[in-house]
Amino acid sequence: MLSFNICRVRKVHKSQFDPDKHYYHFHDDGTPYETPVLVENVLSPEECNDICNGLLHEVGKEIVDLQHKFVEEELEDDIGRNLQTEIIKCRLEDAFSYMMESEHGDSFFCFSEGILNEHQHLNPRHAKECLFQGCDVSSLDSDVFKRDLFDFFPHDVKPTDCLVISGMGSSSTLHRDPFLWTGTSICLEGTKVWRFIAPPGALSTSVKGDVIESGVSFVDQILDAYRLESAAWGDYNLSSGWQSNFSLYEVRDESVPSAEELSYMEEEDSAKKLKRIETISSNLQNLQPSSDLPETYSGGEKVTIVSVVQKPGDLLVIPAYWWHQTYALEPSIAIASQRGGLKRDAKRIFNHVLETTKQGNEKIPSYFQKKNLNGVTPKDVVDDLFALL
Repeated sequence: MLSFNICRVRKVHKSQFDPDKHYYHFHDDGTPYETPVLVENVLSPEECNDICNGLLHEVGKEIVDLQHKFVEEELEDDIGRNLQTEIIKCRLEDAFSYMMESEHGDSFFCFSEGILNEHQHLNPRHAKECLFQGCDVSSLDSDVFKRDLFDFFPHDVKPTDCLVISGMGSSSTLHRDPFLWTGTSICLEGTKVWRFIAPPGALSTSVKGDVIESGVSFVDQILDAYRLESAAWGDYNLSSGWQSNFSLYEVRDESVPSAEELSYMEEEDSAKKLKRIETISSNLQNLQPSSDLPETYSGGEKVTIVSVVQKPGDLLVIPAYWWHQTYALEPSIAIASQRGGLKRDAKRIFNHVLETTKQGNEKIPSYFQKKNLNGVTPKDVVDDLFALL
């Protein structure tokens, strides 16, 4: 019997979302931390459909890398880590077709960065920014202190949004993001199962020191984490995120319905279908983690897995330090993005870039050291960062 701690990500409607209440938190001793939050109904069904149709008609001919994972015949009885992987280059419109043929154990997954760069009208960035800036679209850039740091990165090194299309049975790698930024993902079609590993201390009620930053090292250790050197952005090599070969979805129980079965449920009762997926996502017997994934840390504390199901129109906010992985019970389309807020993300991003480029974080500006950001803007932070580089 699996003995992980299990809990669910908090959900809040977009009309009620307040990042200072639902995303940012403080422990009793004043230590800041963040937890994932699912913001519901950020986009309407009509807006989701319009974006999906626009993707097909405007970028459908673009060439993308499609990841095909399959089980070799002689390994049929042992799926898990024996999945083989091949990369197929094809047009995006063909990738959509592959997604409809995807199966558990023979799946297709596409993670395409930069494809939206020349088609920003298809990118629901404004919906994300309005949540964090507390404004409507017409006044999006009115408060310079709430702007996204990445807006001011040089064009050739600015992180790009990513189109993610997943066929039934596909999953992302188990990873945590580069830059220690705040990640976001907005679902446009289908549903996505998400699981997170909470850094030790993130869910505690009484802590000392920066337990989130220090605690994630314990997660890195049990996951045998490694970092991929990135060829992105020329000589800067800024990305370098963290990955693991473990999976939070290694074995699928036979009771888990297929995409076709879920489609029938949708026709009969959409609420019942969603409840079924929610149950699957939080039941580790339905989708089992790697059998050798440690269930406790060296000090005896149990590993906590946090789950949520994302439906069309929902935006998921993903904190720094939280390992995460997705699984598709049915085909889905999403746009993954990131942002850097001034008060909570900027110092981490600054330190990460200096560490990754081997500059040393002793060069961090005095306003971070003194924790006094009065009058400092996101543009000031980025200008200072690239002056050092």
